[in-house]
Amino acid sequence: MRVAVLGAVSVCRDGAPVDLGAPKQRALLAALALHAGRPVTAGALIDLMWGDDAPPAAAASLQTYVAGLRRALEPGRPARAAATVLVTTPHGYRLDLPPDALDAHRFTAAVERVHRAVTPAPPAAGVGGLLRDLDAALALWTGPAYADLRDDGPVPAERARLDELRLVAVEDRAVLRMARGEHAAVVADLTAAVREHPLRESLAGRLALALAGSGRQADALELLRSLRERLADELGVEPGAGLRAVELAVLRQEADGPAPPVAPVVPAARAGEWPLVGRRAELAALGALLDDAAAGRTAAGVLVGEPGVGKSRLLRELTAAARGRGLAVAVGRCSQDDGAPPYWPWRGVLRDLGADLAALGAPAPGGPDAGEGARFALWEAVCGVLRAHAPLLVVLDDLHWADASSLRLLRHVVDTLPAGGLAVVGARRALPEPAGALAELGETLARHGAARIAVGGLATGEVGELWRAATGAATAPAAAERLRDRTAGNPFFLTELLRAAPGGDVPDEVPAAVGDVVGGRVARLPAPARELLRAAAVAGRRFGLDELAAAAGRPAEAVLDDLEPALDAGLVAEDDAGAFRFSHALVRDAVYAALSPARRARAHAALAAPLADADPARAAHHWLRAGPAHAGRAWRAAVRAAGSASAVHAWEEAAALLRDAALAQQTAGATPLERYEVQVALADACRWAGDRAGVDSALLAAVAQARALGDVDREARAAAGSVDGAVWIVRPHGLVLPELVAALRDVLRRLPAADSEARCRVMLALAAELYFVDAPREREALVEQGLAVARRLGDADLLGWAYGAASLATVRPATAEARYGYGRDALAAARTPRQEVAAHTMLAFAAQETGRIDRMWEHLAAARAGAERMRLASVLVGLGWLEVPWLGLQGRFAEAEQLFGYTVQQMQRTSMPQSTETPAGTAMALRMAAGAVDATMVAQMQALAPVSPLPLDASIVVLMLRAGLTAEARAWHAAHGIDLSADDWFALLNTCHAAEAAYGVGDAELGVRAYRWLAPYAGRPCCASAAVALGPVDGYLALAAAAAGDRAAADRHAVAARALCLRWGIPLAADRLDATLNT
Repeated sequence: MRVAVLGAVSVCRDGAPVDLGAPKQRALLAALALHAGRPVTAGALIDLMWGDDAPPAAAASLQTYVAGLRRALEPGRPARAAATVLVTTPHGYRLDLPPDALDAHRFTAAVERVHRAVTPAPPAAGVGGLLRDLDAALALWTGPAYADLRDDGPVPAERARLDELRLVAVEDRAVLRMARGEHAAVVADLTAAVREHPLRESLAGRLALALAGSGRQADALELLRSLRERLADELGVEPGAGLRAVELAVLRQEADGPAPPVAPVVPAARAGEWPLVGRRAELAALGALLDDAAAGRTAAGVLVGEPGVGKSRLLRELTAAARGRGLAVAVGRCSQDDGAPPYWPWRGVLRDLGADLAALGAPAPGGPDAGEGARFALWEAVCGVLRAHAPLLVVLDDLHWADASSLRLLRHVVDTLPAGGLAVVGARRALPEPAGALAELGETLARHGAARIAVGGLATGEVGELWRAATGAATAPAAAERLRDRTAGNPFFLTELLRAAPGGDVPDEVPAAVGDVVGGRVARLPAPARELLRAAAVAGRRFGLDELAAAAGRPAEAVLDDLEPALDAGLVAEDDAGAFRFSHALVRDAVYAALSPARRARAHAALAAPLADADPARAAHHWLRAGPAHAGRAWRAAVRAAGSASAVHAWEEAAALLRDAALAQQTAGATPLERYEVQVALADACRWAGDRAGVDSALLAAVAQARALGDVDREARAAAGSVDGAVWIVRPHGLVLPELVAALRDVLRRLPAADSEARCRVMLALAAELYFVDAPREREALVEQGLAVARRLGDADLLGWAYGAASLATVRPATAEARYGYGRDALAAARTPRQEVAAHTMLAFAAQETGRIDRMWEHLAAARAGAERMRLASVLVGLGWLEVPWLGLQGRFAEAEQLFGYTVQQMQRTSMPQSTETPAGTAMALRMAAGAVDATMVAQMQALAPVSPLPLDASIVVLMLRAGLTAEARAWHAAHGIDLSADDWFALLNTCHAAEAAYGVGDAELGVRAYRWLAPYAGRPCCASAAVALGPVDGYLALAAAAAGDRAAADRHAVAARALCLRWGIPLAADRLDATLNT
């Protein structure tokens, strides 16, 4: 099978064309081919196929086109057999074809292969074969690349890359034809191309040579004169050296004179930097990002490659190009040094834009809104600065070293700035594979169609070109090949060899590792310079003169004198007065790796002392690595640095520093009180960082330290901390933390019997932690007693916390009315905006469960307004899962899908449980409302069932029935049955689905059981507590009664259900009930 995208998309199978069907089906194939071999999410496909014009049921339409395209590509595939060409993956869909099956791949490979073989004066012997290869490659084009796709997302960058390669092919073809003396034919070929690209010097130069070779010297000179004037008028620049050489050759009547290079002539390299060779495709892709920013769009890209391959050099070329085009430029560099303050690269970006991170920050930590809300406020302030400077290029280098807060801020920027003249370009190493926050950033960039630009080693010809440009001496092809094989074309390794090679000669034996080369160069330095380099390597990639002088205890002038040999050798460069950096991170790594552990520890201690007041984060970094003798100073410095990180809401970095502090305390002999305070601070940092496991671990450690102190109040405060900040059930479904339950029971036993805040908190926290323990009477007693204590004490803050904890501990259908009452009491007791938001959220949840839908919308709007103002991610997640299904039931699918995506993004930033099941259930609700359930959704729910603690058998049977898979539904029900024994937050939805399943498969006994269970909840919506609303319970009572054979009851409940649908404004639910009852 062959797929063509160099024009309108087409497919040939066994030499015969394949009918691809509707235009959108063709666009789907083009979108998949654009990512050939890689999975594409449904959202990304919808964006590529429809853009901003996606219909409300785009997801359902996409499924239809996927099914149709599969039939076209694999017409002989048996029913229900797995697809082998358009395959489903956990991350979306993938076109599973060999690379050669795609014409764009074959074209790229052919052009690059020929281009490597073309020289300015190719020998005539090999020209014929190269021309045939180019002619065949160019013949693949039948129109604009990816003509079936909109000019959005990654499409423009790929088109630009292919168009650039097409021009390279045209130019190389001209070189080859002129080598055979076919100058007149080349004139005909290139004239139209030059009109289309009038400022492309290399193209005009080749046309000038062809004109001169055809005896048209005057026309050639006129072309060059016209281009010179145009460059001056439009760009304000002179022609490059290549074009000037062509002009001289024409004047001398040397028709076969020097051909201009395809790549732009690189300006004279500044001291310490080598000429840029190759990289045409990478520069074209980066240029496309600048095109987007200049046109008022937002674009993103990331350069990926091994260390030393030239990512940073490409970024420097990009920034120069952006400034030349009038864009503002802001550059941030991530620090290899773990001691860099949080948001280090963003501090550089903001500094370039005249802003300061501290000035943008929200209120200082410690208040009730110091967590997620303040952090989002800071992020929004940064976005405001970026918007104000558009069109803007933001460059973030070395993302593999970025702190988690910086990466999450970058995700926020990409998510929230969909338009507005911004190009964001980063660079990272290819290995190790991204994990944690870096992996999350990769998913976000992929979702937004960011360009992933792989940067590989130089080709053999480019290795020789670099050597010749740097030394003035040509290398033999065999020597260049040897260098290429040993260095893998890594430009940094090559330039280090150049610096080390005597007289610029290619060494006979190339060292096996770059560290060997750097080590040899360092060894040739005077001893004082070597010592300073070792101290600087401990300081980090960048270091200050005063820093080194203070650590060495010597005058700065003397240190600068000793550093001069390293500067002259190119191992170190000066960024600014008194500010230095290693020429490359690999140089710093090589010097640092050569130090013994003892020497490193002593150097860290020497560097730490002068930094204590000026830079707490770096001081902590050095003290923590200075060895056991400095453990006392280390943990205190780490706590201070964590405070600085918390001040800018960098909770991940604060948590990491506090973990380091706790570890250092073990060596330093810290007191139990000191250890307790560190663990409590760590629990807070983990809470706001979304690290639930970290919260639990820190709280248990704090309980142990408080017990060692004999302080039961502190023990109570730590043990009850698991409920703080929660808006939903504390644990994932079915999970209990026995250690924390035991600690809470023990503390409750030892607390005085008199009313106290500690006793109230412990009782309610224990009730919440017992949610999935089969002890309903104990849980209800603890809630009743805890609320009674809170009411008697009368403290507003405690009352608000207590009502929230009581709601978390008692979520089940039978308590919905009581929980609505808790919400009213909490609202009456609220004294702060944060408490009001919490109360409105409780009321919105309980209003849904009790059928007060008008009230639900009122409280939802009030809660959302406050949560958005304070950026309370956990609250926004809960409200999102509440609202999305109702938007679907009202037929507002575009709004529902938009809010669904936003809520998923917010949930990724919290530690809320059910992070898989709730989005899956909400997606199920939307598909049900749209009548778009199909076999793919059934398969997804079946795949979730074995790994989910929720009882999903009833839902699977219902999905099968709605997808028309009645036989499969009966088989699944017969094999798995349906369990109705649970009485928790999920029980109502599970039983409603059991009622529909009973009707669909004809199980009268199940219908009786479901009817009996559901009868008390008539008049309410079917839902999973605060999520997955599916319409009135009365509709499911109608189905249960019909399954049980009671047609009169079924009719009565159906009438009630239709009335509720009308009152609640959800006609789709009534239509679905009618359709189901009529089958």
